[in-house]
Amino acid sequence: MPAPKGEPERPVEQRSYGDVREGFMTGDLLCFRSKDLDGRLIRLLTRSEYSHVGLVFLYEGRVYCLEAVASGVQLALMSRRAREYNGGVDYFRVLDVSEEQRRGAVGFAFQQLGGVYNYPGILRFFWFLLSGDKERVRSRNRWFCSEIVAEAYRLQKAPLVERRAAAYTSPADLARSERVTLAFRIKA
Repeated sequence: MPAPKGEPERPVEQRSYGDVREGFMTGDLLCFRSKDLDGRLIRLLTRSEYSHVGLVFLYEGRVYCLEAVASGVQLALMSRRAREYNGGVDYFRVLDVSEEQRRGAVGFAFQQLGGVYNYPGILRFFWFLLSGDKERVRSRNRWFCSEIVAEAYRLQKAPLVERRAAAYTSPADLARSERVTLAFRIKA
């Protein structure tokens, strides 16, 4: 049985971060496969191998991951994330978007830097996964990882997921999007 769209079939080309960093593009997706308990729970509930997602940002020859984590929306050096992350990272290219849309999506995420993690939203999202019941619309000043990525591209009129509010988007939904393609897996 083939893997669902966005879920890599084995084997996927694994490459070291040093070998692939030159090919990174601003606005592409980094999908994380955590081995930690919370990551495994997210993976189980979303029926996916992905527990986290971030956006690529390039600046002056450095590669960054723009992401919403428990401490809030942050910008982290990708070399450090790749070295210290407890799990694997898959790189997805975003297709059929202009450079302006890529910059706009990352610009939106930059405006959220320092913002608070959306704990109430993640609880609402888990309730949705378990029950299918959508509660009220999300708060506009708090974010969880897939929510900020989905909203960033939706605002650029290049939604990565169709007919789904950002508040109910998982890393798996983004990886399965018709607008992305798996490029490679970064070696741990």
